[in-house]
Amino acid sequence: MPENVNTSALTNAPESTSADNRETMIKVDHVSMVFNMASEQLNSLKEYAIKIARRELFFEGFTALDDISFEVKKGDVFGIMGTNGSGKSTMLKIIAGVLEPSKGSCQVNGNIAPLIELGAGFDTELSARENIYLNGSLLGYSKAFVTEHFDEIVKFAEIEKFLDMPLKNYSSGMVARIAFAIATVIVPEILVVDEVLSVGDFMFQKKCEDRISELIEKHGVTVLIVSHSNTQVERLCNKAIWIEKGHTRMMGQASKVCRIYGGLGGRTGSSESEKRVFEALRETGEIEDDDKLHWYETIAGENADGVNSRLALRAWEDESIGAVAVACGASHINAIMANAIASAHNAPVLTTKSDALPDSVERILHEAKPNIIFAIDCGNQAGQALAELDELPWHPHVVRFCREDGDVHKLSWQMIDYGLENKLFEKHAALIDFADNPISLTAGPYLYAKRCPLIVTLDEKPVSANEIADEICRRGIKTLCVFGTNAAPGIEDALAQSDCVVTRITGEGTSDICLKISQLSLDATSKLQDDEPRELCIASLSIAQWPELVACGGYAAKRGGALLLEDQTDLDSIKACLDFIEVNFDSIDCITAIGNQIGLSDFDKELLGRYLTLVKKQSGISTVIGNGRKTDQDCRSRRDLHTDNTLTNDRENEPPRA
Repeated sequence: MPENVNTSALTNAPESTSADNRETMIKVDHVSMVFNMASEQLNSLKEYAIKIARRELFFEGFTALDDISFEVKKGDVFGIMGTNGSGKSTMLKIIAGVLEPSKGSCQVNGNIAPLIELGAGFDTELSARENIYLNGSLLGYSKAFVTEHFDEIVKFAEIEKFLDMPLKNYSSGMVARIAFAIATVIVPEILVVDEVLSVGDFMFQKKCEDRISELIEKHGVTVLIVSHSNTQVERLCNKAIWIEKGHTRMMGQASKVCRIYGGLGGRTGSSESEKRVFEALRETGEIEDDDKLHWYETIAGENADGVNSRLALRAWEDESIGAVAVACGASHINAIMANAIASAHNAPVLTTKSDALPDSVERILHEAKPNIIFAIDCGNQAGQALAELDELPWHPHVVRFCREDGDVHKLSWQMIDYGLENKLFEKHAALIDFADNPISLTAGPYLYAKRCPLIVTLDEKPVSANEIADEICRRGIKTLCVFGTNAAPGIEDALAQSDCVVTRITGEGTSDICLKISQLSLDATSKLQDDEPRELCIASLSIAQWPELVACGGYAAKRGGALLLEDQTDLDSIKACLDFIEVNFDSIDCITAIGNQIGLSDFDKELLGRYLTLVKKQSGISTVIGNGRKTDQDCRSRRDLHTDNTLTNDRENEPPRA
């Protein structure tokens, strides 16, 4: 298991403020805050008194803040960042005077308007009108002051029609509106804001942000903001501090702190990996933005079927499509098994829902009018949708690979036998366990590029290594690439006396195995490329994105690349992806991100894209700009993967490299 991220400082020392002659509004000097937590539960005052008398009352100290120091100058908009439980709100309460620090001091020059806990002190039985006066008095406003600004508060909170309704009938967002309106009705010298810019609906959030911007620009108010939104802090603040588990990690210009926090904050991993990612963030942040340069491109769609269709359209944009493989999207393994047969016919792999063909798939079929369609559906989960293939007006030949019993192992042999009988495959195959989802998705480009059929094992219906070995020998398969540690343990020994050469791709965990398969894919697709730009497809390792990646095998193979999966919560995985790019930068011309919201974040995509640009620039190699076009103008047109049969056939008998 990865260890927690460091809490040590990422920079040598806080930025010096000696040259800044502006008035210091807030000075936090070596502040620590320790809370006592009872070591056992006491249910009555009597139990408490007995424990004290016996000297058996013990507490455990919890350090919420540990030696924090910073200064906020007049006119600063200062952001405080950090993951949940890092002490941000505790720091604001110390500044607001709600808490006294255990050590150190906090000096504040000027009156404060704290927006820390909106709605605190409201009485839900009273009306909104009565609560405005009640909350105003708690904030120190006189009744005359509240009356003078009453209409302004009501108008800002947008509650004119509900003034005399009991607050218990209000939504939480409406209560927050009232509280924000009351708290910002005055113009303070210092405004302390704790996550209140996220109250209410989108339009009211914008209204709150505009109000704070008005206080900053028109009245020169000094502002402290706590927010989980990187973009918000970067947009509003000029300085920021990152506090992690009570420790200062970084402080300085908001843009720099936000970039580092965006890449490291809340992620787990080793100290070595964190240092590696930090250096990459720092170095890539120094690359000047160029309007002509795109760090990465994204292929996305409204849903998984749309993403897979877009992959097919782009990969085959300059070619006619004579064949198509349509796989049931209920299980990704249908599409992964289809790669070899699809490759033999230079066909894309598309996915379908169970009840009907997706509109995007129908459009491709009707525009391309393929002569042959392969339908793959283990378990007959998409029978209704695939039945529509028989109704297509140009009457294509439909070849079905379906099993009602859902036995994916037997289905994989059925597809292999079809390929061997029709001389679509050479005497090689791959072996993957059904449960190894990321591994099988990452193997897609290799399976397509090598026209390699897939044997699938299934835990629910185990097949012994000897049985699999017998089937392999009966079909005369000469090379077998086994992906992962779960697939057919002992197959090497079972085939030891045969002519079949076995190579197993394994490693320390799924991420490591996937990286090795990505390298294998990149080596395989490089043999099929001319001087056209080669794309590295990147996506998330998370289960949510798997349905979007089933067509990536054919796409990455035809684009001369591979599929790289990143666990964006794990710094070890991010470091490994950076290392992969650094090792293979001369074989990768551009980064293509698959999927949209459920895939990698824009920040993670940009980091990998910027890093590719960085290592290429350091090596004096030209980069690739939009739509995969090189800056050089001497690229030849893309070659069909299957134009040169001698190139593929004489290499198929080679055992794959681990």
